[in-house]
Amino acid sequence: MGVRGLTTYINHNSNVFMKDHNLHDTNLVIDGHSLCAQLYRSLNCFSAFGGDYDKFANYMKTFFKNLKKCNITSYVIFDGSYEKRKLKTAHNRLRSKIYGAAKLDPVTQGTIQLFPLLLRDLFKGVLNEINVLYTVCEFEADDEIAALARCLNCPVLSYDSDFYIYNVLYIPFNTVELKPVQIKQGDQKIYVIHCQIYKVEFLTEHFGGINKELLPLLATLLGNDFVEKKVFSKFFSQLKMPKSKNKNEQQRCIHGLFIWLQNESLESAISKIIGRLKKREKEKVFEIIKKSINGYHKKDCRSLKYLNLSYNIPDKNVDIKMPQDMNDDVSVALEEEQSGDDDNSSEEEIESKTELNELPDWFADGIRQKTIPHSFINLYTHHLYFCSPQAEDYMQEDSHFCILPILRYAFDILTDFEEEYFTYVSRDRDCNYKRILINKDVGISRLLEIPFSRLTKVQLHLYFYHFFKEKFPKIDFDVVELLPSNFQIFALAIIWWVSSCDVLIGQVHSLLLSYTYLEAVDEKVGMPRASFNFNNRFSNKLVELKSRPHMEMTQEIQTNKNKVQYNDCLIAASVLLKHFELDDTIRKRPKSYDSKRVHAFAQLQCCLLAINSLNILCGSPFEGTDYARSYNGTFIYNIAMKVESEKDPLSFFKEYLKGAYSVLWFYNSLNVIVTRLLDKNDLRFKEIATGSKKRSRRKKKTDDEISFIIKGFESEVKI
Repeated sequence: MGVRGLTTYINHNSNVFMKDHNLHDTNLVIDGHSLCAQLYRSLNCFSAFGGDYDKFANYMKTFFKNLKKCNITSYVIFDGSYEKRKLKTAHNRLRSKIYGAAKLDPVTQGTIQLFPLLLRDLFKGVLNEINVLYTVCEFEADDEIAALARCLNCPVLSYDSDFYIYNVLYIPFNTVELKPVQIKQGDQKIYVIHCQIYKVEFLTEHFGGINKELLPLLATLLGNDFVEKKVFSKFFSQLKMPKSKNKNEQQRCIHGLFIWLQNESLESAISKIIGRLKKREKEKVFEIIKKSINGYHKKDCRSLKYLNLSYNIPDKNVDIKMPQDMNDDVSVALEEEQSGDDDNSSEEEIESKTELNELPDWFADGIRQKTIPHSFINLYTHHLYFCSPQAEDYMQEDSHFCILPILRYAFDILTDFEEEYFTYVSRDRDCNYKRILINKDVGISRLLEIPFSRLTKVQLHLYFYHFFKEKFPKIDFDVVELLPSNFQIFALAIIWWVSSCDVLIGQVHSLLLSYTYLEAVDEKVGMPRASFNFNNRFSNKLVELKSRPHMEMTQEIQTNKNKVQYNDCLIAASVLLKHFELDDTIRKRPKSYDSKRVHAFAQLQCCLLAINSLNILCGSPFEGTDYARSYNGTFIYNIAMKVESEKDPLSFFKEYLKGAYSVLWFYNSLNVIVTRLLDKNDLRFKEIATGSKKRSRRKKKTDDEISFIIKGFESEVKI
């Protein structure tokens, strides 16, 4: 949520409000979405190509390894569904994201921050891999994060100004030095992470001992997702503002509020805040203030159960009563004075506390147990799905359109096939958003007349198979299972992608080669990414290996990565490593960046996210995709560019990777199986030459379905 302007205010006075701190030998509660974003920002990846997930996963593992080195135990908490009051903010942020993403290219990617579509799911996958405990909240996580930190008596790591208000130890991410250092403590040497820490006492003591319980009032007055700051315009008109040339109006306002709070009790402050409101606003604002103050004291923490922790301190809500001595004449006068105002706009400026954020137990537990995928949470709670702006071609339609039938099926499963429609919030071509109603016309039949909450795991699995058999009657899952287990969902995503989008054969081969490299080659050669250094290091060895007798590739299927040989991986790496770097053509001519190629892979990522999410919703009949071991956007873009004009990419790679026999064998085996699946379902690639585009009937049907949805159900509803 954030308190507007407070981070800037604290940063400008960091010598007063922040203290240097050595972090070690402690628990640490981490704001999951915040850390994911901050780590990605600090890595400086190539966002314009859709995400280098392998690099981010490696960087993230190093971060948590450093925490462990300092004997720090991490507990990570993520936000869940949007709260209803947050929906207007979510729409506004979407508009800003679309505007920024539309300008993204290799030149602007250093200044425009865009998070790749699969980043959050990758983040959680890595946490599972490295055994860091995490949980997902039903709604916004801030209260839970603060409550857990109070229970464990440990700091919070985040980058959210709300934590300056909560009564917790708070470490802003931007103060953390990521590399641990060794210091001497008594007779021992220990590793610590240098950072700065905030305690609410640093602030209250600086302002003459302000009562800590008054700080939540600051968040309410400055405006948040509950209430707009302009609601308190009468209050601020009487607030004495300090004069300063070095502070803007918001900074002077914050400073003035701290000075005002010095001489107030909780009761007197609430009375003065509410006393200047219109009569119909008083009750709502009072309820908001109560909620903020009780969140400040919250110790009841639902997350404890899901983090294997036990702690039993009951919540003690502060008993706050509506001030009775307020001058009602003032309120009446304010009503008359402002009677010309738009009543509706006034109501919109204050969100009612009576909007209940309650979920059925089965759904809330599903979120916590990670059996409800994050991307489907709002689909159930608000019947709403937001597009996620990516690096794509903003002159074409939204890349998410190809997955609308999958979203409809997930929505039907969650709502027991009882709801008429959900709303998809799409990007429009004018860098705005539009709302599209997705109705039952795109849905498929219900498999079992059993509520979702009562389905067994076997029955859930049947729902996954049912969807693909309805959409692809000729699909053979025995063939799918010939693939490595962590590539099977990826193959299903490729099938959906080719059936729904214009895909070149070389683009599929670039994906197969990306998986081959990240899954098989990296494991043998240790994730080097600097081509020049690698080739220098192994120059003599490579000369020796390339002089070996040529071997013909066998037609036998071989998808066991352990049979890929180290020496063959050296040859493959010597040729392919340069494709993990920004291509020289783009460096010299940034306008050569091909947004149409990027768009195709943005659609593929949408398919990956949707089908992996459907797999989780259906009880995980397949192993999920490990994005770090399958997808590097820069590599895929460069390889696709290299083979885009090739009618037979396989023959090209046989020559290009000559000598890397077992690598080629593994890659070709993937190709044989995926090609068999595509041919079995009569799916065809886009023709390389310009002119007519050959497509199967299935592809045309899928296109027609999506076109019908978009053209027939666009909604002009504005939030």
